[in-house]
Amino acid sequence: MAFGMRGTRFRAIANLIIAAVTMAGTAGAMSFGRALSKFIASPVAASLGAMIIIGVGAATILASLDAGGAPHGSSMLDRAPRGRWRDATDRVSNRQAFVLGLALSLNNVASGVGAGVAGVPPLATTLLAGAFSLVCISGGSAAGKPLARPLLGSRAPLVSGLALVAIGTAMLLGAL
Repeated sequence: MAFGMRGTRFRAIANLIIAAVTMAGTAGAMSFGRALSKFIASPVAASLGAMIIIGVGAATILASLDAGGAPHGSSMLDRAPRGRWRDATDRVSNRQAFVLGLALSLNNVASGVGAGVAGVPPLATTLLAGAFSLVCISGGSAAGKPLARPLLGSRAPLVSGLALVAIGTAMLLGAL
C-alpha cells in the first residue's frame, strides 16, 4: 500500500520475484526453527515460538512509533528517493524487485523461526507466504492510493505489529 500511495506499480514478473524470495526466506527460517525445536521440549518450543512472534510484533510496534507516540510510515520507503524504487514508467524493475523481496523476507525470518519452533506446518506456511505476497503486493499497490491513505496511512506498520502480537498471544494461550 505504501508503494501504491506513492504511485509505484509492479509488473507481474516483479511480483513473482518478490513472492519467490519471500517463500525462500520463510522456508529457510522455518526449517531452522524446526531443527532448533528438536533440542527443546515440545511445550517449551511452542511457548518459545509464540514469544518470538510476540517479540517481533512488539518490536514492529515500537519501531512504528516516534518519541511522541506518532506512527512512522515505512522508513525504508520514506527515505528512498523516487528513482530508487521505480523507473521513469513508475514500475519496479526485476532487480529492484529482488532487492525488495530480500528486504521484505527479513520480516519473515524471526517469525519463521518462531513458527518453526512452535511446530507450524512449513509447507503450508511457505505457500501461504508466497500467495499472500502476490496478493498483497499487487492488491496493496492498487489499493494504496484510494484506500490506504484514508484508512491506515502511516499506521500500517503499527497495525501489522498489533496483528503479530495477537497471533503470538493466541498461540501462547493455545488458541492456534
